[in-house]
Amino acid sequence: MFSRKSAIVCAAAAVFGLGMAVTSQAAMVNVGQFGDQGWKADDVRNTSGTDLVGINNTHAGKPGQTPTAADDIAIAAQIKFVNSEPSGSTYGGAVWIDGTTDNNGKSNYSVIDTTTGFGTGASLLSSFSATYESYSIGRTLAFKLGIQSTDWGTGAGQSQNGFSAIRSGESAWDLVLVHLHEPAQYNTWITESVDHDTGTWALYDQAGNAFYTAPGGGTMKTLDDWNADATWGPKLFGTGAKVTSIQFGLGSYQKNGTAYLDYLQTNLLNGGDVVNFVPEPSAISLLGVGAIALMRRRRRA
Repeated sequence: MFSRKSAIVCAAAAVFGLGMAVTSQAAMVNVGQFGDQGWKADDVRNTSGTDLVGINNTHAGKPGQTPTAADDIAIAAQIKFVNSEPSGSTYGGAVWIDGTTDNNGKSNYSVIDTTTGFGTGASLLSSFSATYESYSIGRTLAFKLGIQSTDWGTGAGQSQNGFSAIRSGESAWDLVLVHLHEPAQYNTWITESVDHDTGTWALYDQAGNAFYTAPGGGTMKTLDDWNADATWGPKLFGTGAKVTSIQFGLGSYQKNGTAYLDYLQTNLLNGGDVVNFVPEPSAISLLGVGAIALMRRRRRA
């Protein structure tokens, strides 16, 4: 699936003889603004710890909080697309994520699907793979997989019975696996690859929900090791569990940290195509407009 930027570049190449075949972008999709390919913000908080719920930039709002345009602006100040990222990334351009200057702040960027999900819990053990490139300053960018567990539901004995999420985005999952690159490396581009037995993950639950008491950041395990855990394995990977949220973020108690994300490639999204986080350059857009106009003139002639 082409992004608008990809279509413009290919059209321009066809007209001006840049030697770019249309199929050259088939293995890449571009995300350059909120909403592209379903990527938006969730669980974003300012330096005071106030939840920011925007009209356009937030995935799933917070019950009792009215989305506002002002929060859209505030979210866009903490998560934005840049061309002036540190040099040396694979594709150039990045999404910049700010942990804010206070431990109460947080910035989280994600894509969610609560209907069919991005894969079953069991598929994380059999076929899951992900590679991403990031640049962290002061704090390490987290890669997260939100899971609707085998206990998901609103009925008696289920995890959402009598509970409403108190943070935007957390209504998509009841357990979340959080991966950090180890050992921490700052001020350099890092390419990280994880699968079922490579890389370790911490396990957290929804804020304010007493149904689960997940171990949190003190316990790090591979997905295979979580599967072997008698308590959590059946809930994460059993029949009915599914991946409903894929996230990158700098969390609470990561003040004065910032990070850049260049790309993500995972079998969970877009058939394994590279998701390239990059703003749409105005020069390319103008070139595309000129190319399209020239094509129209030629057809009329």
